[in-house]
Amino acid sequence: MANAQLQRRLGLTSAISITVGAVIGSGIFLKPLKVAQALPSEGWVYALWIALGLVCLFGAFAYSELGAMFPEAGGQYAFLREGWGRFTGFLYGWTFFWVINAGTMAALALAFAENLLPLFGVDVVAEKQDPGILLAVASGMILVLAVVNHFGVGLGALIQNLSTFAKLASLGAIILGGVFAAGLDGPAVAAAPAATSATTLTVTGLVSAFMAIFWAYEGWYQLPFNAAELKRPERDLPYGLVGGMLILIAVYLLVNVIYLRAVPFAEMQAMSPDTPPTQVAALTVERVLSPSLSGYLTLLIAISIFGAANPNLLSSPRAFYARAQDGLMPRALTKVHPKWGTPVASIWVQAACGILIVVALQGFHDVTDFVVFAAFLFYAMTVAAVYRLRIVKPDAPRPYRCWGYPFTPFLFIAVSIAFVVAVLQDEGNRSNALKGLAIIAAGAVAYGFVRRPAAA
Repeated sequence: MANAQLQRRLGLTSAISITVGAVIGSGIFLKPLKVAQALPSEGWVYALWIALGLVCLFGAFAYSELGAMFPEAGGQYAFLREGWGRFTGFLYGWTFFWVINAGTMAALALAFAENLLPLFGVDVVAEKQDPGILLAVASGMILVLAVVNHFGVGLGALIQNLSTFAKLASLGAIILGGVFAAGLDGPAVAAAPAATSATTLTVTGLVSAFMAIFWAYEGWYQLPFNAAELKRPERDLPYGLVGGMLILIAVYLLVNVIYLRAVPFAEMQAMSPDTPPTQVAALTVERVLSPSLSGYLTLLIAISIFGAANPNLLSSPRAFYARAQDGLMPRALTKVHPKWGTPVASIWVQAACGILIVVALQGFHDVTDFVVFAAFLFYAMTVAAVYRLRIVKPDAPRPYRCWGYPFTPFLFIAVSIAFVVAVLQDEGNRSNALKGLAIIAAGAVAYGFVRRPAAA
């Protein structure tokens, strides 16, 4: 089993599908209310959804150059290792294992359970107080995805393609319904904004909105982990990343336009802090399509989340496979199934870690904030590797060169650093940020233990 190799079975359609499918999950349904209540006007809502989408697109330009240079398993881990050395690569792999990938999977699993259970008459509010069924369903979702991806990258990609098309079709129905709904302006709202809603632009409000929107775009970096399984990585990887991001920005902007037509900004701001985060999406479906269809929104969200979680076991375990090849994780994680061509040990270890976080944390929003902060530290370092590699390896083959260099990567890095600093200064989010830093620091200590055996 250890001698088997990853197999190149994924084409351009799957590449775009992985990018789009990894991103569209819970964010576009659960975060718009939080964004509206964190900002002082509708114009700021549109500006941030577009601007932060472009920031992620600029990151995709840089990742495309790196992915085309290093078309191997490992993705971002390989980029950081080549750009900044084994220590930085190890720190990222450590954080990715314990926080970014496992945390994302855990948050999505919890959100999946919260949206699926009401269809079966389960009181989710009561479940959150004494979780039992909730944790079982969340853990079950992770196990199902692990089984699917155990039996071949082709099967995992098929699930990804089908779920991505289903999500885009559902969001397309909301968009078209809003476009053709006659006189859709939402009800007149005279109520004052809730006490928790922002009436002026503040740093706290910006950080809250950034957290929410970046969570909605979280996952845009997943495709390079599958570089070793793309049929033509020098073409499919940049096209899949950039094309997928352009689709995402357009879809998110259009969906927000319909949200704000159906549920005016003033109505969102007047909603109480106890309002379910799905309320904006539910009211939109009710007013744009049909009240009878709004009851199926939770099913749509559950399907969307299921598809968004799939790349956490379709793509991400390839990073652990690459780290194990470098001697920075147990050698057992290099095992590839001789028939299915999948890194089965990495898949199941990461699934177990995701279930552990589900049971330990049990809260969706804290996990998402935790993930976003830790992820952006390494996003900035990865994009900065483009500059360093242009200097130290000027003659290395670059089938794709970062569009807008040196300006687009600089803008991405600047926004990432500003975001990280703002989070550390914001009292409401500092706790999650410090937890992320503590785990990264623990990784620095752990490196001392794995470096000696690896060197030997």
